[in-house]
Amino acid sequence: MRTNWRRPLWWFMGVTSLFLALMVALLIYLGKDREDPLAIADVAGVWQGSDGGRLTVRADGSADLERITRPGPDCGQSTDAPARSYTGLATWVYDTYPDERPGIRFDYQGSATAKPCKVYLVVFPQKDGAKGFLPHDPPGVSYVHSPGQQN
Repeated sequence: MRTNWRRPLWWFMGVTSLFLALMVALLIYLGKDREDPLAIADVAGVWQGSDGGRLTVRADGSADLERITRPGPDCGQSTDAPARSYTGLATWVYDTYPDERPGIRFDYQGSATAKPCKVYLVVFPQKDGAKGFLPHDPPGVSYVHSPGQQN
């Protein structure tokens, strides 16, 4: 009995080509979502909030936070505070808030219980300066970066 060896060969080549094309498409798709890592120049400086908040970020990992919305009452803040904002010292590290772009995380101690608090700044680097937002802020509040004004 004679078998036609060409048909299985063509099927094998077709399936292999389709598999390779799908893998290339997947790699291209995944490559588009990759962000360039943030640099010190992208975050160091003053971030002025549209709600009056201010973040002063220094290259040494320290920061001053002024009138920023606290992330919540479980952050070790006094519940009888007149406003839900924080002003004080913090440290920062590069971090990414879940489901957001890369940014930085501020860590500070709650004033009432010394419980650790975390505030995230999501950063959008742009040619004319970076912009960002705090995910726990009310909608519409944004921050604009001014490099080099660190006081």
